[in-house]
Amino acid sequence: MTGQRRVDQAREHLLSDGVIPEHLAGSVRPQVLQSWKRSLLSGAQLANPALVFKGEHHARAALRVAADPVLTRLADQLAGLDAGVLLADHEATLVQRWVPDHSITPMLDRINAHSGFCNSEESIGTNGTGSVIELGSAIQISGPEHLAEALRPFTCVGVPVHHPVTRRLEGVITMTCRATSGNPLLTPLMTSTAQEVEGRLLAQATTSERQLLDAYLVAIGSRRALIAAVGQDILIAGPKVTDLLEGVDRALLWEHVRAIAMGGRVDGDELQPATQRFRIVRCTPVRRDGAMVGAIVEIDAGRLPDHREAPPRPAVSLPGQSPALVQAISHATRLATKGVPLLVEGESGVGKLALARAVLEAVQVPAERISIIDASSGWADTSSFVTLLAHELELEPAAVVLRHVEALTPDAANATAALLEAVEDKPDAPRVIATLTAAGTPGPGLRRLIDTIGVGRITVPPLRDRHDDIGPAAVSLLERHRGGKPLHFSSAALRCLMRAPWPGNLRQLDATIRGLVSTSTGGEIGVDALPLELQGSSRKRELSAIEELELSAILSALQQHQGNKVAAAQSIGISRSTLYRKLQAYRLDPDTQYH
Repeated sequence: MTGQRRVDQAREHLLSDGVIPEHLAGSVRPQVLQSWKRSLLSGAQLANPALVFKGEHHARAALRVAADPVLTRLADQLAGLDAGVLLADHEATLVQRWVPDHSITPMLDRINAHSGFCNSEESIGTNGTGSVIELGSAIQISGPEHLAEALRPFTCVGVPVHHPVTRRLEGVITMTCRATSGNPLLTPLMTSTAQEVEGRLLAQATTSERQLLDAYLVAIGSRRALIAAVGQDILIAGPKVTDLLEGVDRALLWEHVRAIAMGGRVDGDELQPATQRFRIVRCTPVRRDGAMVGAIVEIDAGRLPDHREAPPRPAVSLPGQSPALVQAISHATRLATKGVPLLVEGESGVGKLALARAVLEAVQVPAERISIIDASSGWADTSSFVTLLAHELELEPAAVVLRHVEALTPDAANATAALLEAVEDKPDAPRVIATLTAAGTPGPGLRRLIDTIGVGRITVPPLRDRHDDIGPAAVSLLERHRGGKPLHFSSAALRCLMRAPWPGNLRQLDATIRGLVSTSTGGEIGVDALPLELQGSSRKRELSAIEELELSAILSALQQHQGNKVAAAQSIGISRSTLYRKLQAYRLDPDTQYH
């Protein structure tokens, strides 16, 4: 049996049974197999006969200008070979095509290989454009290595194009020909083509960019230190420095570096928590015509000196920029600035305490002068809680935060309100913030306390109502918990997290990420590392009520039988092959050992 035929059979088994038989497993290249799994888990629409229109392309003008003469010449060289050349942007949306031999044009037209159509793995599965972006390097995909039936007639050789100064991905060049025309020599040909385009990009680079690049090359050749070149829109650095700077907002980094280079006073707080991993020990400005265009930065990867250690951060923060969250924070800060007592409401785990801390920090209340009392800690009687609160007030804190006031008995809530009313007019009265997890209509005692504290009332929306915050929250929590591990989420895993409902809100997300960090074995957290119920969130379509019941039954059976798929299938009355097909249909990895 030929190699291509074995690949074809492996593909058919994966799509129909959800698993590749052992005797065919070695016939698929590891890069291709990983792409197949990514494609299935990300919800690629493999049944679509053509690429999906995504709108106008986003390729930078410099890429199009640099690539056009190079790819026009390449297309001329390919005349008579039933081949064409495609240029895509950094998001796999096609920008332009060059097809000198019109015999292949109808094939390209049938799959909508035109400007504005998306060629990402998530859209159409394994291919010579989207897979290059996911892999980060050149790859040749031939015939049945494409998952989508519509792409099987092609061999595609794709190579990335990076900006020679910033090293950011600019786009992908893909040579497309008939499946029977694949050749290993096509990959080095396309790689040299990409290098030529990158050379033209360098020639087009602004004088300032080239000057900064030259200064960087001189610096790394003369210093045995970690070096980066930083400009307004430029970061040039090696892999280690790039890792250290991961998560740092580039605009903030530039402002920070510029302030240091110009002798201004800086404290680095705006770059936390990233600055807990490094510090800038030297900053040399690069000037052009008297104006600073960038700086050469020397970085120390050691811990900060003790006097600059960042204070402990709360267990759960509120990263994100969703309109609902921004509005809640803005409103709370505005009220706190006026000294208004605040009641922060919301579901369990949404980050009410984190919001209270952030607000107090915004109005410059020192952390050591904040007294936090948790009413859910199991007080024996009313007098115990009120006695503790009275004792804390005698210590003259700048602020008092009462957590979970809904846990107070009616008498305790009533007495607490009376105590706060007695001190509210004193000149040294502390700021008061309470958190409330709403659950039904409050009784008279709690009603009085709510009215006493809730002059200003803030509601923190649940995580399911602010999906835009899930990604930033997950990345921030991973940053906090990973310690020295060089961990990051794969794009597919992050999409799964963002699509999950998170009924436990940030607290559940925090616990999940702590678990992922403790069990991780590599540098990337992929979809297969996520809990079973989160892997199901990779599906893109909404399920019907019957499908939800079916999926629930399958997951329950797998968990009941410790991942034994044969036993799980028997317990719900289906065959193992049917179980695999259903796992695939629900965007779950059939090869995962579910427990």
